[in-house]
Amino acid sequence: MELYQIDERGSLFISPSIDNWEPISKLTIDVVFNLDYTLDQNIPEEMNKTLYIFFPFEDRELPDLQKLHGLAQFGASLINEGHQVLSHCGMGHNRSALLAGLILTYLGFSGKDAVRMIQARRQGALYNKMFAAYLETIPASETEPVSDRPISLFN
Repeated sequence: MELYQIDERGSLFISPSIDNWEPISKLTIDVVFNLDYTLDQNIPEEMNKTLYIFFPFEDRELPDLQKLHGLAQFGASLINEGHQVLSHCGMGHNRSALLAGLILTYLGFSGKDAVRMIQARRQGALYNKMFAAYLETIPASETEPVSDRPISLFN
């Protein structure tokens, strides 16, 4: 399993399915969004250490956008508070990149910049044209940093 750092700060990563928690622990990643079909093996159970969110959806059509945006806002707010976030799915190309791209928009990037950033750091990322096209519709003028917006998971 390889982790792909998406942002310059080293706070946002994408990956395929987790088969080894040691690299995640070494990078002090403490928030994991699992978008794959199954729960990971050996999820850390240490109290108050790892936040693990399971939101499976298919790599075909866009999922519930209200929930997806809520997760992205939440991820961005955690990054702004100093946490390291991993978004992962089966292969680490589409679902994980879609959520990571949305997180980037809540950190102030345009959707187009988010797509370019992710594709530069993860070969083959966002080959699902629907996911990439959706991200690219989010203009920079509408992406104020999450710290300037009210946080709500499902508004």
